[in-house]
Amino acid sequence: MKHVKTDKQLAIIDMMTGEKGFKFLANGKTEVQAEEADGVLTLKTPDKTSFLVINHPDYGQCSWKVPGKKGLRKKQHYEAYLLTFSPTKSYKLQKQWVIFEIQPKDAIVTVDSMTTTVRTGICQFNLPVGTHPYRVEAPFHEEVVDSFELSDTARLILPISLQPFYSYLTVKTPLENARILVDGQWIGNHQATSGHLLEGSHRLTVMVDDLCYYESTVSVSRAEKKNVELTAADLSPRISKRQGSVPVVARRVKEVTDSTITSDSTKTADSVSVAAIATTAPVTIVAPDDSTAIWVNRELMGYGTWEGQLPLGYYQVSTEKEGLESRTTGIWVDDGSPKKLELLPPMADFGFLNIHSDEIGAKVYVNGALKGVTPLVVENLPAGTNCRIKLTKKGFRDSETEVLVVGNDMVDVNIKMKKI
Repeated sequence: MKHVKTDKQLAIIDMMTGEKGFKFLANGKTEVQAEEADGVLTLKTPDKTSFLVINHPDYGQCSWKVPGKKGLRKKQHYEAYLLTFSPTKSYKLQKQWVIFEIQPKDAIVTVDSMTTTVRTGICQFNLPVGTHPYRVEAPFHEEVVDSFELSDTARLILPISLQPFYSYLTVKTPLENARILVDGQWIGNHQATSGHLLEGSHRLTVMVDDLCYYESTVSVSRAEKKNVELTAADLSPRISKRQGSVPVVARRVKEVTDSTITSDSTKTADSVSVAAIATTAPVTIVAPDDSTAIWVNRELMGYGTWEGQLPLGYYQVSTEKEGLESRTTGIWVDDGSPKKLELLPPMADFGFLNIHSDEIGAKVYVNGALKGVTPLVVENLPAGTNCRIKLTKKGFRDSETEVLVVGNDMVDVNIKMKKI
């Protein structure tokens, strides 16, 4: 939808930007007033405008040549994205990766208004930071409708397990004291209905005291509510090979479960008691050199290296030198164990690499160091440096490339991998 109508004498162009305060000169001469809307600046320029001079008090000046030979023509409506960055401002991610891990593997995923068919159980989206609604659906499964929130700090892995439409099995017997078991699990006496069952074959057993009166395999279709009515002719005492195994297995599972619970609860109690005793922890903070200031929660702690005790909690640490400040690094002091933090040098320019591939889960090496798996955003890289990126994955050939890091900006790196 266009929020302004086309003009018979002028060309109209929408500048997509979240910033304000720009001044525009058509062909470097004629000043053009911008009509402000939510995230859009709309300009009406003279016919055949070939370039725009864009001025901003914070971001400086840019001369933008209009693509094409004829320039901006009257009666036409154009769109352009006006991207801004300042060397004095820290770059923040505008987009982030979300990875869906879905069961079953065949599903349909809709995020915002984008719909994707999934065959492998994994799909990925690179979306703006913020909240996004989504829906995951698959045949014969309950759909999941929810939303997720993307931050600029780390990618989001979203496991989704769709619940299938289960089947049910109802069994009737003429014996009042008959115990009915499905796959070794007791479901009731005389007449009973099972819980949720997946489609396929299930073992039906009827017991009276310690004797097996009936045992058979019953096939259940997807979403079927099946009824099995047994008569007196179907029931007779017999020896079941599995008869003694049912209670034994049940007892063993119970014993393991009880043991596991006891072990976990003891472990939890021990960890809680240790955490309760520890109120401070020894912390060592190392700056790049002895003349670099160390700040903790905006409080000057010293220069070069600081060692001391910090109470349990969360701290924001940074360095400062000659008017330049590093990015803030968070550190959790959550127990009494020693902590050591090596800080980045204070620099005006850091860059980001947005590394992705046609293969999800490939290991990412930057200058020989393992950084994670694709898709991955690598942060805090010094501007102007060349980074050698290598992707490895079992069954695929290693892929490498070299990228120059741009200060206060993110470089998009897409590397394709070939199967061996």
